[in-house]
Amino acid sequence: MAGTLLLVRPPAQAARLQAALASLGVAAQPFSVLDTVADDAALATLPALARVSHWLVFVSPSAIDIGWPVLAGKLPATVQLACVGRTSADKLMQQSQRPVLHPETGNDSDALLAHPALQQLAGQRVLIVRGHGGRAQLGETLAARGALVRHADIYQREVSPPDWAGLAALHAAGQVAGLLVTSSEIADALFGQAQAAQRALLCTLPFYTLHPRIALRLRQYGVADISLCDGSASALAAMLAR
Repeated sequence: MAGTLLLVRPPAQAARLQAALASLGVAAQPFSVLDTVADDAALATLPALARVSHWLVFVSPSAIDIGWPVLAGKLPATVQLACVGRTSADKLMQQSQRPVLHPETGNDSDALLAHPALQQLAGQRVLIVRGHGGRAQLGETLAARGALVRHADIYQREVSPPDWAGLAALHAAGQVAGLLVTSSEIADALFGQAQAAQRALLCTLPFYTLHPRIALRLRQYGVADISLCDGSASALAAMLAR
């Protein structure tokens, strides 16, 4: 498909994906509606909490981007790493040079919780690295399995107004290939910032997302054309080519 894919992700993540897509011949550009800002106080306590944990679970790319730089070289070999999806796990493995547990299929908390290694956790200390206001399900389920769960809420999300004029110009030229939305929170921020005419325009466009839960949220806003993929550059390029 000709046109530009709009990456509705935090700026740093959108920029990396834009470069990866460009290497595959796919035009893309950031269309950020939320940015992530580090919580310096929480980051300062992260290494000490991580060192005494058995498991360190990163729930998002932002958690890795913000959290891992303060942990690199400071964790004993006994601390095991985990991520909720393969793409994040690949990223963390590259940065940490350590094994990272992840789901074989799926890229959410449910998929990670299904992993055999996380079924019996009696007495094990689990530190979940996330942003403020993260979903409670992961921690509650691990605690029910006997884990001693703590959370490191190391970043906050701030509204970032997108380039609505740029979207309108691309649409007028017939050059919008679609929008990639990677969380329900991002979907809420996108439509929450849109005026009536902008909402109407969004609902005419194709959307790509990672999980049926996010697709349901988009449908609640009136989006009809929704495709599921893992959000990787290769998967997006293949879908756009079709």
